[in-house]
Amino acid sequence: MREGRDRVVSLATDRTGRILACHGTDSVLEMFYVLSEDEIRRKMDKKVKKARKKAKQRLEEEEEEDEDGVEFSLQEKIVRLVKIKASAKIKSFDLILSPRGELKAVLMLQNNTVESYSLNSSAQSSQVTRTSTINIEGHRSDVRTLAFSSDNIAVLSASAESVKIWNRSTLQCIRTMTCEYALCSLFVPGDRQVIVGTKSGKLQLFDLASGTLLETLEAHDGALWSISLASDQRGFVTGGADKCVKFWGFELVKDENTLQKRLSVKQTRVLQLDEDVLCVRYSPNQKLLAVALLDCTVKIFYTDTLKFFLSLYGHKLPVLCMDISYDGALIATGSADRNVKIWGLDFGDCHRSLFAHDDSVMYLQFVPKSHLFFTAGKDRKIKQWDADKFEHIQTLEGHHQEVWCVVLSPNGDYVVSSSHDKSLRLWERTREPLVLEEEREM
Repeated sequence: MREGRDRVVSLATDRTGRILACHGTDSVLEMFYVLSEDEIRRKMDKKVKKARKKAKQRLEEEEEEDEDGVEFSLQEKIVRLVKIKASAKIKSFDLILSPRGELKAVLMLQNNTVESYSLNSSAQSSQVTRTSTINIEGHRSDVRTLAFSSDNIAVLSASAESVKIWNRSTLQCIRTMTCEYALCSLFVPGDRQVIVGTKSGKLQLFDLASGTLLETLEAHDGALWSISLASDQRGFVTGGADKCVKFWGFELVKDENTLQKRLSVKQTRVLQLDEDVLCVRYSPNQKLLAVALLDCTVKIFYTDTLKFFLSLYGHKLPVLCMDISYDGALIATGSADRNVKIWGLDFGDCHRSLFAHDDSVMYLQFVPKSHLFFTAGKDRKIKQWDADKFEHIQTLEGHHQEVWCVVLSPNGDYVVSSSHDKSLRLWERTREPLVLEEEREM
């Protein structure tokens, strides 16, 4: 019997077939040793000697049986070797036997770490040492927000424990900074600082050159779901679960430590609403502000007076993501009801409703200077659409789990996506033309 009480997720043997290992849904890898014929005989001889002391008669019977070539039970063939306790739940593993007879186990863990253990593979010894781990580059938890720098080079990704800055061309991680559970983010104009909105309602401002946290502001009383940069680049707007939309402006303040001026943000206005705010977006000319609420509607306000302008209703479940086209003519909304709706921003009429994904639409963004947009869904797919012809252009497949977020580079040539499978994927626009009929046939 295994020591673990749960089901076996996977099991494997080493190349010789003598070491068997298995794991369940927890963090323990159990290893067993399959004895050879000689080892079993030696084991049986020991048993026989013990039995000889107890009763000679029973011994004779056993010896007769043994000579008849008795089948040994499985319990006698396999002995427990050792168990390895990993630092997190095990997803998969492999065993390698080195030429010197040293057995190595390599484990892939739930938190995106690879650990290597070595142990001596004789039946008697059960000494395990952790030799190495690979855990530097990636995130330990799901990436919930992504952002591109204005020069298309740096990519920000933030998860429950850290903010990472990646170089798009070399794919290397340049900076890792500890943060709280991040839900939304943006590069401050100038690309020297980044702002992250957290699940606890805080705004965290980081300096990229030094990799330090400059400031933490208590912005909202609930989760800070969404952030949108103003087109004049002087400030931004945030929306949270406390039913507020807050307006912020950038300012320079004196730093107590260095006496030099550093960037800070201060709140300028508040818009109080009746429902939790799930997403906020400025129109490109900054005249309008779109706010997606928990009551499944999207309300549009004038930015200067905060006067109500339009209400977009038609989704059956809350709108989780939306974006406004570069010319301010269209707004596209993606909802948990799996549909994407395209609306005119002049009268708030719904141009078309598209059944977009087989599960919630998690993210939506227009391609710069066009009416094409990308959506990401919990059905593991990323799709591109045309908002003028209402056509599905292409599907990007590759993620193994729900896609949480996509971001397009400012020049529209790159897409980065993040998923529950703990991976970030970088997609590049190619020069070859796309024929829609061929895509449809495929």
